[in-house]
Parts: sequence; C-alpha cells; structure tokens
Amino acid sequence: MITGSVVNPVAFEKGGSLALGSFKAGTGAAADDETDQLSAMMIKGIKDTLPQDNTHFTFPADAQKDPDCFLDGYIEDYGKKGRFSHLSIDGEIWLRETGEKIFVFQSSTTINLKIQNPRTVAYQIGEAIAHFIGSKS
Repeated sequence: MITGSVVNPVAFEKGGSLALGSFKAGTGAAADDETDQLSAMMIKGIKDTLPQDNTHFTFPADAQKDPDCFLDGYIEDYGKKGRFSHLSIDGEIWLRETGEKIFVFQSSTTINLKIQNPRTVAYQIGEAIAHFIGSKS
C-alpha cells in the first residue's frame, strides 16, 4: 500500500517532464546488488504504468532537454528474517529548478520469501506508486 500527499498542488497540477531516478539504500538497507535490483524493478514498474494513468507527468522524449521534475527515493529498510523480508521505501517528486518537493510517498510491506519473489514485489510497488500518483491527478 502506498501513502503520501501532494506537497505543492500548483506545481503538481502543472506537471511536466519527469525523470526517474533510483531508490538508493537508506539507513536500514545495505547498498548492494540486491537493493540495486529492487530499485530497478520499482523504477520499471513506475515507467511501465505511469503513462496509462493519465497524470500530469510525461517522460522526456528528448534526452538532451532537462526534465521539469525528478522522482527518486530511498529503500529505508530491507532485511530478511527467516522466510520473511521487510521492505520500506520513501520517495518524492521534486522540481529540477528549485529542488522543492511537490509530492511525497511511502510504502512498507512484508514479503514471504517462500511464495514471493522480492523483485516481483518491487515491480508491483512501482506499479502502485504510479497508480497512486495518477489518483492524485
């Protein structure tokens, strides 16, 4: 489940081009290949889903042009305890020109490693983030 809020409604409504950053390892997660893979899958889920939700944001068509906004965040907690893993993230959309946050979100989930693949769950979290952004548009 994703929670969060629009911090700057005017800038959020204006939207614009959105570059997708990464989810870096935070205080409760190791900076390793596994968190890099989880980050990549969340970004892929967002990228695959966001355009379908008719939001105010588009992905830059021209790689040479600076985007209006960035989306990135942190994997705040990721750890395995037996057959379970806990994954918590914090993220935001911020304006390139000022660095001001315009949208913030969080998610926390428990993964049953016997029946769930953490990368698949990360992709689903990315999809949920995109839907959540779209629901605020």
